Amino acid sequence: MDIQTKHRIYELLTGAFSLGEAYPLSRIAKFLTDADIRSAAYGYPKMRALLEDLPEFLTVTPIMLGQNPQQMITLHTWTDDAPNERSSPEENFFRLVNVPAKSLAVFCNLMGLTEPEARAALEQGYKRAKSEGSLQSEGDNLAYDVGPAHIVLQKSWYAESSQPWHFSFHMQDVPARPAITDTAQTPIQRQHTAKADEHRFTEAERQEIYHVLTGQLPTGEKLHMAAVSKQLADNGYPKERYGFAKMKAFLLALGDMLTLEDQVMGGVPQSLVTIHPQAHWEQPPASQPAAHVGGSEEPPQRMDEAVFLAPKTLAILNAYLTGQEAPPAPAVIDQLRAAYEKARLEGNLEYRNDAYRFPLPFKGLEGGALFAAIKRSNSDYAGASPWYLNFAGPDRFGRAPGKILEQFAFLGAWPSFLEGLAQKALPEPWDFGEGSHKRYHILQKYIQYTFYRLQLEDKVCIAEDKSFAAFNTGLVTPHYDDLYACFEPNDEGAATAWHFVDFCTAAGRGVGKRLVDAFNPLPQPASYFERKEDLLFDLEKELHTDFDHILLDNVSRLPLPFLQEESRGIPAAQAVLEQIQSTDEAAAKRTLYSELSGVIADTPRLYNRLRNRVEDAIELAKKQVRWNFKTAIPCYFPTRNVMSLMLPLSLQYDGRADAALVVELTRSGNYQGQTILTLQQAYLDARLLCRPNSEWLNTEAQGGDALDEEEA
Repeated sequence: MDIQTKHRIYELLTGAFSLGEAYPLSRIAKFLTDADIRSAAYGYPKMRALLEDLPEFLTVTPIMLGQNPQQMITLHTWTDDAPNERSSPEENFFRLVNVPAKSLAVFCNLMGLTEPEARAALEQGYKRAKSEGSLQSEGDNLAYDVGPAHIVLQKSWYAESSQPWHFSFHMQDVPARPAITDTAQTPIQRQHTAKADEHRFTEAERQEIYHVLTGQLPTGEKLHMAAVSKQLADNGYPKERYGFAKMKAFLLALGDMLTLEDQVMGGVPQSLVTIHPQAHWEQPPASQPAAHVGGSEEPPQRMDEAVFLAPKTLAILNAYLTGQEAPPAPAVIDQLRAAYEKARLEGNLEYRNDAYRFPLPFKGLEGGALFAAIKRSNSDYAGASPWYLNFAGPDRFGRAPGKILEQFAFLGAWPSFLEGLAQKALPEPWDFGEGSHKRYHILQKYIQYTFYRLQLEDKVCIAEDKSFAAFNTGLVTPHYDDLYACFEPNDEGAATAWHFVDFCTAAGRGVGKRLVDAFNPLPQPASYFERKEDLLFDLEKELHTDFDHILLDNVSRLPLPFLQEESRGIPAAQAVLEQIQSTDEAAAKRTLYSELSGVIADTPRLYNRLRNRVEDAIELAKKQVRWNFKTAIPCYFPTRNVMSLMLPLSLQYDGRADAALVVELTRSGNYQGQTILTLQQAYLDARLLCRPNSEWLNTEAQGGDALDEEEA
């Protein structure tokens, strides 16, 4: 802000308000707005930020009125000795913009600048963009360019500080990635040199992987690498099968069918993937039938012509049967098709994670049962099969996300592992209530699912000589230093490749120095947020709820007193609820809740009662969000690798939540009420992102029976 404007504001304020007296910020803001002094016109997102840039004649003082933070403005005589006049231009910029140290370090590395040079470049670029009128508005954000870097100042929706903007950036004008054998490599590609045991993809393999990706993921959009990684793993195409240790190297080796872009979002470096349409691959491989069946979401009657049998998935199935990854015998394919048709006819198709799963009539070499699954294809290509075989092999649902960490390394006894982490981390409650059935229960779920997410993001670091491994736990010490989990190679023949050594901080005692010596940059924390819609519930969008899934499939997550109250006058339901209340056995409860679900489905009066109460609770939750946008809590679903929002459901008493409704933003732009969670399940999912600071969700949460905790 120039000195003339400051003098004008000084004259306006001192003409209307007394010096030395404290006034609420809202009163000062209204006065200036009425005088046509608007913060946005001067490059400030909020009036508070503008006022804090006027230290020559006023001070902003935060106070607490009850539980609510307020700011008071006090005018004083103009003095040229204000702190702002003695500060450098860079300090002015960095007072307005929160620039995390990690983001600045990545920016310095990619731009080849020292930290002072980077700070000066950011400040000068911002001032130049403002003066030249080239400061771009991208929705609620501001943007400008510094050389090849596109700087985005993201509006801080939760900020209650004097830094209303948050720094992020990405490198632009990144050329399409050539094949890994091309001599003209980008900086990202130069980080990866193909090793002898890494795979060189044939054209047919690249085409096959392309169809797997585009079967569920859109082309032409920037996707988080975790989503791409999960799609490949779920369909039997993990990077390890091709000899790659890192997902980024695996994707780069696929050539120009996709590009990768490094970007810093929310202070955390991330890799974004864009899949490019390949016109010459519009048809599936000629060896497979390609007749199109209508758009119904019901699974097809038969596999013939309606389901694309990917050769790679079939070869993986053959490897489990014979030990050789090769096309299976025709008899195996016939049995696969027959098994599907039998399961469909008998109603034994299990719908889970958007796929129909069914058992196969043969066992693997190790004697375990084998399964297969088909999934709906999103491909718009003419002639493409509407379904595809997305999995064939051992029960991958037995490898739940929560078990991946234990398959990676030997941790020792869980109580000791968790206690060591809790003692070093910033203190917080890691159990529900006083009588929790497992000590550090919340912490265990947190570290299990965090590791799963890190694996999907390719952020579990392994030293080049494979003598050391580590990951960022996402937790901090009481001094707010990142905590890392460190591992060493396990003995030959052990069940896991690694064993846990210790938790440490960078360059700290013990293994901290080894960590710094082994990795540059240090292991990064998991990242979850990709857009502001992951944080905020938009009340203008419609919300459609799957009531059958809530009231029939997940009735156990509803509070028992609520079910008892609504079941009055319905003896069949009351009898089952009495049995549920009198038993503590989980298996018995599952059976009884299944029986109760049948009673609800067969009793329209009861179903409608429950539905009406849930609908009323949803409407109340939307009113709460309108009053306080923080009511909608972001969460991460490990089993589906998606971000959602949770709304409180007050089913028994207004103002006291009994359960949480999970809502997900669909491609159409509306919300889908996907499922219901107990409050404890909701807390576990929310804690993956940060410690919940909510009026309705905390560790004292009570609710229904969490009989399916892994589903949370």
